[in-house]
Amino acid sequence: MDTRVADDLARYLHKFERLIDPKRESRIAALYRQVFAWQEPPVLPFVWEDWGEVPPVPDADWPEYSYNDAFEDPGMMLLNELRGPFLHYQLGDHHPLAIRANYGTVILSNILGGPYQLTETSLPWAHPLPGGVDDIRRLVERGLPDLRTGLGARCLDTAAFYREALSDYPALAAAVEIYHPDLQGPFDIAHLLWGSEIFFALYDEPELAHSLLDLVTDTYVVWLSHWYDKMGARADLSTHWSMMMRGGAMLRNDTAIMLSAEHYRTFVRPYDQRILDTFGGCIHFCGRGASFVADMVQSRNLYGLHVSEPELNDMDTIWRLCRERKLVLLSIPEAYLAPGTATGVTVLRSWQDAQRPQTE
Repeated sequence: MDTRVADDLARYLHKFERLIDPKRESRIAALYRQVFAWQEPPVLPFVWEDWGEVPPVPDADWPEYSYNDAFEDPGMMLLNELRGPFLHYQLGDHHPLAIRANYGTVILSNILGGPYQLTETSLPWAHPLPGGVDDIRRLVERGLPDLRTGLGARCLDTAAFYREALSDYPALAAAVEIYHPDLQGPFDIAHLLWGSEIFFALYDEPELAHSLLDLVTDTYVVWLSHWYDKMGARADLSTHWSMMMRGGAMLRNDTAIMLSAEHYRTFVRPYDQRILDTFGGCIHFCGRGASFVADMVQSRNLYGLHVSEPELNDMDTIWRLCRERKLVLLSIPEAYLAPGTATGVTVLRSWQDAQRPQTE
């Protein structure tokens, strides 16, 4: 780490340390516990959107490094991760003080041997195994990988660095939660490893597809268990992104939006279920989930859904299904809330919308 980054760490961690209210995180957690119990909290947990125009804060002075530089420097990554919580701390919303080892969507695929590349400004892009179906067979035959392969080690080492760097700031260290890296979900990772040919394989090589999904799921469970052995876990809540959630895994099902309901039931849900049975948790998906959401909500040990593009979905149906199963809808834009909603949801507020004149 160069001297400039070390100086920035000392300066900005000290500044954040002085802001810490030791009771803030427990107050926020109490609201989330009530929502997940389907009790009415005094206020629904909400977070201001932090893209586009944001509410003004008294102190916006915080460094922001380019992603590629931060990818190679854990000090830069720590400061990048703390920037959002520092701003939200001043906004008075319910954004937990949560950070992660931010190596993108390619972590688990890379642990399994999948290549990736950095672009100029974005998170890493995955590439499928170059040998196609033959490489998939070899991967399955090799079995579980070393947990410290590739970005597996990088995530663990970065989290350890975070803890060491924060150790001189006791109030900040006590308030910060380092949440689990982005492991995607079994089918998403299988897609990253096999590429688009996986959609043909569901018809042409279903047994191999299941074998790959078995391996990915086993690797997910073993690696995340190792993560929690090292990092510890909140007893009943964990953090992810800008929210708290019940359970220990935030599964992703972005690729599943391209599957039929039958393929979801066959190639996605059973493998997600194994992870939910181990950790409990919530599921995120981008895009339109009409083909699978009715099946998804029936999963055991599922406590909430994060639907990132409600404008593409029938939210009345999703809300009804969640209400029937007592699942929480996470970080839903305020515009999609039904009048009188008092629990079972956490809210995303738009500062731009809040500033628009109200019309009759």
